[in-house]
Amino acid sequence: MSTAFLRLTLFTKTNCGLCTTAKEALTRVPFQLDQIDIYAPGQEAAQKYMFDVPVVELNGRVAMMHRIDELKLIDILHNAQNSDSQQKN
Repeated sequence: MSTAFLRLTLFTKTNCGLCTTAKEALTRVPFQLDQIDIYAPGQEAAQKYMFDVPVVELNGRVAMMHRIDELKLIDILHNAQNSDSQQKN
């Protein structure tokens, strides 16, 4: 099952305990992850997510926010993979 089409992004900020916990959980998820600090220079996500970090987006859509449940995230990823592979058949 190919995962090349799925894009997982974690929106985070410094000094965020929930973000640290989310990062730790996401390192155990077998998936490539992009991390974005919402307050990095040139980043426009601060207005969108300033009260909601951590936020995990899957292909540009919010999959989870605040407390990241590792098992639920794995289910979301499996469902997304299965959905796409069924559409290709």
